[in-house]
Amino acid sequence: MNSDNSYGKLFISFKQYLIQITKDAMLFIICFAPLMCGVLFKFGIPAAEKLIILEPYYLLFDLLLAVLTPMMISYISSMVILGDIDEGITKYMAVTPLGKSGYLISKLVFPLFASFFITIIVMMIFSLTKIDLMQIIGISILTSLLGLIMSMMVISISANKVEGMAVIKLSGITMIGIPAAFLTAESVQYMFFFLPSLWIAKFSMEYSLIYFVLCIALSSIWILFFIKKFLKKIY
Repeated sequence: MNSDNSYGKLFISFKQYLIQITKDAMLFIICFAPLMCGVLFKFGIPAAEKLIILEPYYLLFDLLLAVLTPMMISYISSMVILGDIDEGITKYMAVTPLGKSGYLISKLVFPLFASFFITIIVMMIFSLTKIDLMQIIGISILTSLLGLIMSMMVISISANKVEGMAVIKLSGITMIGIPAAFLTAESVQYMFFFLPSLWIAKFSMEYSLIYFVLCIALSSIWILFFIKKFLKKIY
């Protein structure tokens, strides 16, 4: 019974999260950004092939598309949470039935799962390369974790929505590892070893379980660091 009540509270909180998105025109429009970019990548890049050789970088474009969905959802989650911080809602989460852990699950983990499934669908429809379904699932897991890192970075550093929009631009640095894996020499790539995005690219290029596990471990370190920073900030 208690378990059912807990799940019910989480879903109520997540429902409120969705309502907050529908009330903000900008956040609502952002929800469709992966679809619009998918169409642009799928048809625009092959068309541009007539002017410039892009085929060797099709996988790079696929990974940027795979990162786009978690990035957009991380932006939405960050803005919703920072809005709650602005209104002082987060200060009272610890004493509510939902609790601080339930709050983070409903605002971050649930969107993370949504990001995972949406990324799979987007990649299956709009991918420029032929990627195995299991590899798509692996990429979707890793890019969703990268999106969570971005969210935690923004909400742990920013004091309000205005600062959050600036930090979101800064959080884009975490994606540098993807183009670095394609556009730089191998000796240079390892300068970015601390970025999970580098290992996402390596996993995608070589489909190696070692890179997958390494990315999961590195992402966990980043996430735990920012979760601790965020909890100290609001409690």
